[in-house]
Amino acid sequence: MSAHTVTHLVHVYGCAIVFAAAGLQALGAPLPGTTVLVAAAVYASTRHGLPIVGVIAAGAGGALLGTSIAYAIGRWGGERLLLRIAARFGRSPQRVRRLRAEFAARGAAWVFVGRFVTGLRNVTGLLAGACGMAAVRFIAISAAAALTWALVNGLEYYWFGRALAGADTWVQVVLVIAGLGWMVISLRLLGRRAAERLRAVES
Repeated sequence: MSAHTVTHLVHVYGCAIVFAAAGLQALGAPLPGTTVLVAAAVYASTRHGLPIVGVIAAGAGGALLGTSIAYAIGRWGGERLLLRIAARFGRSPQRVRRLRAEFAARGAAWVFVGRFVTGLRNVTGLLAGACGMAAVRFIAISAAAALTWALVNGLEYYWFGRALAGADTWVQVVLVIAGLGWMVISLRLLGRRAAERLRAVES
């Protein structure tokens, strides 16, 4: 999905598309939930944009609903569902069992951190359910993670858009470069740490 398409959808559907993208992504769909949230936050910074409170609420609510449904599916399907999914991606049953053991030991950290890692946020709900994490604990951690994710991304790009709109041209260029650089570096570091941990579990 291109940036132009995302921007167009945000303009047409507003907070509803933020809610839907975040929710479907948490259910496992390959959708750019964070990109849609960021685009909506930037649009909210314009004169005729969306309310930033609505953008953040839609992102957090969609993410929580989607990951909760995925959790329920995981509880219902259990290890059999995980093994079936893993087989499609060429993963052995032994790797699945080691991953379940890791998730059972450090599930709270994985649920929270997974919300900020591309790809991992698509499956944390399913994994938590399949590993038997307590529902109350899962909902509490997922709600905190979804709200933090929506607040950080929403407010960051909302204020970034406000600063960009009021700055001189050369300042705008510097802000764009700095913002993109910070985002790429931070996401790579977080994703690398999570990937290293997963490789350690699978080895």
